[in-house]
Amino acid sequence: MVDVPSLPQQQRLLLAELSGVARRHGTGDRRDVPRDVAVATVRAVTDDPVLLGVQAGVALVDPHGINRPIVELLQAAGANMAVAEQHAAEVRERLRL
Repeated sequence: MVDVPSLPQQQRLLLAELSGVARRHGTGDRRDVPRDVAVATVRAVTDDPVLLGVQAGVALVDPHGINRPIVELLQAAGANMAVAEQHAAEVRERLRL
């Protein structure tokens, strides 16, 4: 789950939905779907580059690289990767506390 309390509730709900869709199409049971279909499915949830970037940032925190396909999917869908890197750094910092 993505914890971004500074975002409005509607955007947090989109992130929750985006999390599931990206996981299923990136590493889950729908990972073999053609890439263009997976990207379109992600973009059907949101095409907001900031929200896509926040979700990519969550996936970037994975220390083993297992979530790399999720990051690549979100990037292909238009994620702002500067936002992704910033959010990943914030998450890493919170996890250290």
